[in-house]
Amino acid sequence: MQRRTLFLSLIATVILAVGLTACQPGKETLPENLLLQEVPTNEGSPTGAPQFSVDPTETAPSSLIQSLWEASPHAHTYVLQDQTMNCTCARCHAPIDYVPSMDDMPASCAACKFEVDPPPPMIAETDWGNIPCNVCHRVKKGDVDPEYAWLSIPPIDEYEDLATTTELCIKCHTVVDVADHTGVFIAGSHEDYTCTQCHDAHSTLASCSTGACHAGILTPPTPIPGHDEDHKAVTCWACHDAAGMTASPDDQGNWQTFLPGSSVPTVSHNIVKDAACERCHFSNNPWNLSTDVSKK
Repeated sequence: MQRRTLFLSLIATVILAVGLTACQPGKETLPENLLLQEVPTNEGSPTGAPQFSVDPTETAPSSLIQSLWEASPHAHTYVLQDQTMNCTCARCHAPIDYVPSMDDMPASCAACKFEVDPPPPMIAETDWGNIPCNVCHRVKKGDVDPEYAWLSIPPIDEYEDLATTTELCIKCHTVVDVADHTGVFIAGSHEDYTCTQCHDAHSTLASCSTGACHAGILTPPTPIPGHDEDHKAVTCWACHDAAGMTASPDDQGNWQTFLPGSSVPTVSHNIVKDAACERCHFSNNPWNLSTDVSKK
Protein backbone atom coordinates (compact mmCIF):
# COMPACT_ATOMS: atom_id res chain seq x y z
CA MET A 1 0.00 0.00 0.00
CA GLN A 2 2.85 2.37 0.90
CA ARG A 3 4.56 1.62 -2.43
CA ARG A 4 1.36 2.32 -4.34
CA THR A 5 0.80 5.60 -2.47
CA LEU A 6 4.35 6.74 -3.20
CA PHE A 7 3.95 5.90 -6.89
CA LEU A 8 0.70 7.83 -7.22
CA SER A 9 2.28 10.78 -5.45
CA LEU A 10 5.17 10.68 -7.92
CA ILE A 11 2.79 10.52 -10.89
CA ALA A 12 0.82 13.49 -9.55
CA THR A 13 4.04 15.48 -9.09
CA VAL A 14 5.21 14.72 -12.64
CA ILE A 15 1.83 15.61 -14.13
CA LEU A 16 1.90 18.92 -12.28
CA ALA A 17 5.41 19.64 -13.52
CA VAL A 18 4.45 18.83 -17.10
CA GLY A 19 1.43 21.09 -16.83
CA LEU A 20 3.50 23.98 -15.46
CA THR A 21 6.16 23.73 -18.15
CA ALA A 22 3.77 23.12 -21.04
CA CYS A 23 3.77 25.93 -23.57
CA GLN A 24 0.22 27.20 -23.15
CA PRO A 25 -0.22 29.95 -25.78
CA GLY A 26 -1.66 33.25 -24.61
CA LYS A 27 -5.05 34.74 -25.44
CA GLU A 28 -3.88 36.93 -28.31
CA THR A 29 -6.17 37.76 -31.19
CA LEU A 30 -5.22 37.21 -34.80
CA PRO A 31 -3.93 40.24 -36.69
CA GLU A 32 -6.61 41.49 -39.06
CA ASN A 33 -4.26 41.27 -42.06
CA LEU A 34 -2.90 37.81 -41.25
CA LEU A 35 -2.09 35.96 -44.45
CA LEU A 36 -0.83 32.54 -45.34
CA GLN A 37 1.94 32.75 -47.89
CA GLU A 38 3.67 30.23 -50.06
CA VAL A 39 7.26 29.40 -49.22
CA PRO A 40 9.62 27.28 -51.33
CA THR A 41 8.97 23.57 -51.29
CA ASN A 42 11.63 21.45 -49.64
CA GLU A 43 13.83 19.81 -52.24
CA GLY A 44 13.15 16.44 -50.64
CA SER A 45 9.38 16.79 -50.90
CA PRO A 46 7.95 13.71 -52.62
CA THR A 47 5.06 15.60 -54.18
CA GLY A 48 6.21 19.06 -55.11
CA ALA A 49 3.24 20.48 -53.21
CA PRO A 50 3.94 23.91 -51.74
CA GLN A 51 4.49 24.30 -48.02
CA PHE A 52 2.80 27.16 -46.21
CA SER A 53 3.79 29.37 -43.32
CA VAL A 54 2.58 32.56 -41.73
CA ASP A 55 3.78 35.93 -42.95
CA PRO A 56 6.71 36.69 -40.61
CA THR A 57 6.32 40.46 -41.06
CA GLU A 58 3.06 40.64 -39.12
CA THR A 59 4.48 40.17 -35.61
CA ALA A 60 7.10 38.20 -33.71
CA PRO A 61 7.05 34.57 -34.86
CA SER A 62 6.40 33.10 -31.40
CA SER A 63 3.57 35.54 -30.76
CA LEU A 64 2.03 34.82 -34.14
CA ILE A 65 2.28 31.06 -33.60
CA GLN A 66 0.50 31.50 -30.28
CA SER A 67 -2.24 33.51 -31.97
CA LEU A 68 -2.65 30.94 -34.71
CA TRP A 69 -2.89 28.17 -32.13
CA GLU A 70 -5.42 30.11 -30.05
CA ALA A 71 -7.69 30.50 -33.07
CA SER A 72 -7.37 26.84 -34.04
CA PRO A 73 -9.54 23.84 -33.08
CA HIS A 74 -6.59 22.48 -31.06
CA ALA A 75 -7.07 25.28 -28.52
CA HIS A 76 -10.75 24.54 -28.03
CA THR A 77 -11.14 20.81 -27.59
CA TYR A 78 -13.32 20.64 -24.48
CA VAL A 79 -15.99 17.97 -24.83
CA LEU A 80 -18.43 15.99 -22.72
CA GLN A 81 -19.19 12.37 -23.42
CA ASP A 82 -22.34 13.06 -21.43
CA GLN A 83 -23.07 15.55 -18.66
CA THR A 84 -21.12 13.53 -16.11
CA MET A 85 -18.12 12.11 -17.96
CA ASN A 86 -15.31 13.15 -20.30
CA CYS A 87 -12.15 11.55 -18.90
CA THR A 88 -11.88 9.04 -21.75
CA CYS A 89 -12.27 11.85 -24.32
CA ALA A 90 -9.08 13.41 -22.95
CA ARG A 91 -7.00 10.71 -24.64
CA CYS A 92 -7.10 12.76 -27.85
CA HIS A 93 -8.79 16.02 -26.82
CA ALA A 94 -6.47 16.76 -23.87
CA PRO A 95 -3.64 14.18 -23.79
CA ILE A 96 -1.80 15.79 -20.86
CA ASP A 97 -4.91 15.24 -18.71
CA TYR A 98 -5.52 11.65 -19.77
CA VAL A 99 -5.03 8.97 -17.11
CA PRO A 100 -4.85 5.54 -18.73
CA SER A 101 -6.30 2.41 -17.22
CA MET A 102 -4.03 -0.41 -16.16
CA ASP A 103 -4.81 -2.14 -19.48
CA ASP A 104 -3.50 0.89 -21.38
CA MET A 105 -0.31 1.25 -19.35
CA PRO A 106 3.02 0.47 -21.09
CA ALA A 107 4.13 -3.11 -20.58
CA SER A 108 7.19 -1.92 -18.64
CA CYS A 109 4.91 -0.51 -15.92
CA ALA A 110 3.62 -3.99 -15.08
CA ALA A 111 6.99 -4.87 -13.56
CA CYS A 112 6.28 -2.59 -10.61
CA LYS A 113 3.07 -4.47 -9.78
CA PHE A 114 1.12 -1.39 -8.78
CA GLU A 115 -2.50 -0.43 -9.31
CA VAL A 116 -3.78 2.98 -10.44
CA ASP A 117 -7.13 4.20 -9.28
CA PRO A 118 -9.58 5.07 -12.06
CA PRO A 119 -9.49 8.80 -12.92
CA PRO A 120 -12.37 11.05 -11.86
CA PRO A 121 -14.99 10.79 -14.61
CA MET A 122 -15.20 14.56 -15.13
CA ILE A 123 -12.46 17.05 -15.95
CA ALA A 124 -13.63 20.64 -15.56
CA GLU A 125 -13.18 22.98 -18.50
CA THR A 126 -10.89 25.18 -16.38
CA ASP A 127 -8.58 22.18 -15.92
CA TRP A 128 -8.77 20.98 -19.51
CA GLY A 129 -5.39 21.14 -21.27
CA ASN A 130 -6.50 21.08 -24.94
CA ILE A 131 -3.62 20.35 -27.37
CA PRO A 132 -0.72 22.53 -26.16
CA CYS A 133 2.75 22.81 -27.65
CA ASN A 134 4.26 19.98 -25.63
CA VAL A 135 1.94 17.39 -27.19
CA CYS A 136 3.64 17.82 -30.57
CA HIS A 137 7.00 19.28 -29.54
CA ARG A 138 9.51 18.65 -26.80
CA VAL A 139 9.41 21.56 -24.35
CA LYS A 140 12.25 22.09 -21.88
CA LYS A 141 12.35 25.05 -19.48
CA GLY A 142 9.85 26.88 -21.65
CA ASP A 143 11.82 26.42 -24.87
CA VAL A 144 9.94 24.68 -27.67
CA ASP A 145 11.93 22.37 -29.94
CA PRO A 146 10.74 23.13 -33.51
CA GLU A 147 11.11 19.47 -34.47
CA TYR A 148 7.87 17.56 -34.01
CA ALA A 149 7.48 14.56 -31.75
CA TRP A 150 4.56 12.76 -30.11
CA LEU A 151 4.10 12.96 -26.33
CA SER A 152 3.30 9.29 -25.96
CA ILE A 153 3.36 9.07 -22.14
CA PRO A 154 2.65 12.50 -20.60
CA PRO A 155 3.22 11.64 -16.90
CA ILE A 156 6.86 10.74 -17.54
CA ASP A 157 7.46 13.16 -20.43
CA GLU A 158 8.11 10.28 -22.84
CA TYR A 159 8.21 11.21 -26.55
CA GLU A 160 8.13 9.22 -29.76
CA ASP A 161 10.07 10.44 -32.79
CA LEU A 162 8.16 10.36 -36.06
CA ALA A 163 9.14 10.44 -39.72
CA THR A 164 6.40 12.77 -40.99
CA THR A 165 3.78 15.18 -39.71
CA THR A 166 1.15 12.77 -41.01
CA GLU A 167 2.38 10.13 -38.56
CA LEU A 168 1.95 12.72 -35.82
CA CYS A 169 -1.56 13.80 -36.84
CA ILE A 170 -2.96 10.29 -37.10
CA LYS A 171 -2.06 9.63 -33.48
CA CYS A 172 -5.43 11.29 -32.82
CA HIS A 173 -7.06 11.58 -36.25
CA THR A 174 -7.51 7.86 -36.61
CA VAL A 175 -10.40 5.41 -36.43
CA VAL A 176 -11.95 5.12 -32.97
CA ASP A 177 -15.06 3.29 -31.86
CA VAL A 178 -16.98 6.47 -31.05
CA ALA A 179 -20.09 7.75 -32.81
CA ASP A 180 -19.45 10.43 -35.46
CA HIS A 181 -15.67 9.95 -35.21
CA THR A 182 -13.69 8.84 -38.21
CA GLY A 183 -10.09 8.63 -39.24
CA VAL A 184 -8.45 10.76 -41.92
CA PHE A 185 -7.58 8.78 -45.02
CA ILE A 186 -5.63 10.73 -47.63
CA ALA A 187 -6.27 9.34 -51.08
CA GLY A 188 -6.98 10.43 -54.62
CA SER A 189 -5.05 13.38 -55.98
CA HIS A 190 -3.40 14.15 -52.62
CA GLU A 191 -2.47 10.61 -51.67
CA ASP A 192 1.26 11.33 -51.27
CA TYR A 193 0.87 14.64 -49.47
CA THR A 194 1.71 15.10 -45.80
CA CYS A 195 -0.79 16.92 -43.60
CA THR A 196 1.23 20.12 -43.36
CA GLN A 197 1.58 20.39 -47.11
CA CYS A 198 -2.05 21.50 -47.11
CA HIS A 199 -2.68 22.54 -43.49
CA ASP A 200 -0.85 25.23 -41.56
CA ALA A 201 0.71 23.40 -38.63
CA HIS A 202 -0.62 25.79 -35.98
CA SER A 203 -3.89 27.21 -37.33
CA THR A 204 -4.75 23.88 -39.07
CA LEU A 205 -6.32 25.94 -41.87
CA ALA A 206 -6.12 24.75 -45.45
CA SER A 207 -7.36 26.42 -48.58
CA CYS A 208 -7.53 24.82 -52.01
CA SER A 209 -7.10 28.22 -53.65
CA THR A 210 -4.06 29.26 -51.59
CA GLY A 211 -0.68 29.85 -53.20
CA ALA A 212 0.40 27.72 -56.12
CA CYS A 213 -1.93 24.78 -55.50
CA HIS A 214 -5.08 25.98 -57.26
CA ALA A 215 -4.52 29.72 -57.58
CA GLY A 216 -7.34 31.45 -59.44
CA ILE A 217 -9.55 28.38 -59.31
CA LEU A 218 -12.49 30.47 -58.03
CA THR A 219 -12.09 33.08 -60.78
CA PRO A 220 -10.68 31.09 -63.69
CA PRO A 221 -9.88 32.81 -67.01
CA THR A 222 -11.80 30.02 -68.75
CA PRO A 223 -15.14 29.10 -67.13
CA ILE A 224 -15.17 25.87 -65.12
CA PRO A 225 -18.57 24.23 -64.54
CA GLY A 226 -19.49 24.51 -60.89
CA HIS A 227 -16.95 27.25 -60.14
CA ASP A 228 -19.54 29.99 -60.24
CA GLU A 229 -21.83 32.14 -58.13
CA ASP A 230 -24.43 29.39 -57.84
CA HIS A 231 -21.91 27.17 -56.02
CA LYS A 232 -20.26 29.74 -53.73
CA ALA A 233 -21.61 27.93 -50.64
CA VAL A 234 -20.31 24.55 -51.84
CA THR A 235 -17.01 23.31 -50.43
CA CYS A 236 -14.44 21.86 -52.81
CA TRP A 237 -14.71 18.40 -51.24
CA ALA A 238 -18.49 18.32 -51.51
CA CYS A 239 -18.08 18.06 -55.29
CA HIS A 240 -14.70 16.39 -55.58
CA ASP A 241 -15.06 13.66 -52.94
CA ALA A 242 -14.19 10.16 -54.13
CA ALA A 243 -14.79 8.35 -50.83
CA GLY A 244 -18.51 7.76 -51.36
CA MET A 245 -19.66 10.31 -48.79
CA THR A 246 -23.00 12.07 -49.07
CA ALA A 247 -23.20 15.80 -49.79
CA SER A 248 -25.73 18.22 -48.31
CA PRO A 249 -25.95 21.62 -46.59
CA ASP A 250 -24.85 21.96 -42.97
CA ASP A 251 -26.64 24.12 -40.38
CA GLN A 252 -25.14 27.26 -41.90
CA GLY A 253 -26.17 26.35 -45.45
CA ASN A 254 -22.67 25.42 -46.59
CA TRP A 255 -22.46 22.20 -48.55
CA GLN A 256 -20.27 19.62 -46.86
CA THR A 257 -19.55 15.90 -46.97
CA PHE A 258 -21.07 13.53 -44.43
CA LEU A 259 -20.47 9.91 -43.59
CA PRO A 260 -23.53 7.85 -44.56
CA GLY A 261 -26.10 8.10 -41.80
CA SER A 262 -24.25 10.85 -39.91
CA SER A 263 -25.36 14.45 -39.35
CA VAL A 264 -21.84 15.63 -38.44
CA PRO A 265 -19.85 17.16 -41.34
CA THR A 266 -16.69 15.19 -42.13
CA VAL A 267 -14.16 16.68 -44.52
CA SER A 268 -13.24 14.21 -47.23
CA HIS A 269 -9.51 13.74 -47.78
CA ASN A 270 -10.07 11.54 -50.83
CA ILE A 271 -10.23 14.18 -53.54
CA VAL A 272 -10.16 13.80 -57.32
CA LYS A 273 -10.44 16.26 -60.19
CA ASP A 274 -13.64 14.88 -61.68
CA ALA A 275 -16.89 15.86 -59.96
CA ALA A 276 -20.12 13.85 -60.14
CA CYS A 277 -22.83 16.48 -60.50
CA GLU A 278 -25.54 13.85 -60.14
CA ARG A 279 -24.68 13.28 -56.49
CA CYS A 280 -26.74 16.42 -55.79
CA HIS A 281 -28.55 17.15 -59.05
CA PHE A 282 -30.59 13.96 -59.17
CA SER A 283 -34.29 13.57 -59.89
CA ASN A 284 -36.58 14.56 -57.01
CA ASN A 285 -33.66 15.74 -54.90
CA PRO A 286 -34.75 17.29 -51.55
CA TRP A 287 -33.16 20.67 -52.33
CA ASN A 288 -35.09 21.30 -55.57
CA LEU A 289 -31.86 21.53 -57.54
CA SER A 290 -32.10 21.44 -61.30
CA THR A 291 -31.28 18.16 -63.02
CA ASP A 292 -30.36 20.01 -66.23
CA VAL A 293 -26.62 20.00 -65.64
CA SER A 294 -23.92 20.27 -68.26
CA LYS A 295 -20.20 19.72 -67.69
CA LYS A 296 -19.29 21.32 -70.98
